[in-house]
Parts: sequence; structure tokens; C-alpha cells
Amino acid sequence: MRNKYFRLLLYGLSVFLVFITIAIVLKRATNQVPIENEIFGLFTKTDLLLGLAVSVAVTLTHEKKKRLK
Repeated sequence: MRNKYFRLLLYGLSVFLVFITIAIVLKRATNQVPIENEIFGLFTKTDLLLGLAVSVAVTLTHEKKKRLK
């Protein structure tokens, strides 16, 4: 049972890290550097919240899809 939740958490964390990496690369490629509320000079609080929302949605969808099989 613990292994199931660990895998789910690891999947969600992976989705979050991929989202943040893509956001940073796109911001650097377009020279759009955040001025206000920056965290480590790379992304904003909005980026983090959006990444969290996307990772939760993708993780829940993935889990639901696994249960249907």
C-alpha cells in the first residue's frame, strides 16, 4: 500500500519538474525574465502554482486511466 502512494507521489513530482523545466527553457529562449516575485531568478510564484495544478491534474488522470485497465 505504501509503495502505491510513493509511486503516485514520484509520478506527480516528475510531472512537476518537467513542467518547471519547460517553463524555464521557454522563458530563457524568449528572453522573458520575470521581474517581480521571482524565485531563484528563474520563475514566479504563478509558475509554481500552475505547475502544481498541472501535475495534480495529470497525476489524477493517469491514476484513473490505470484503474480502468
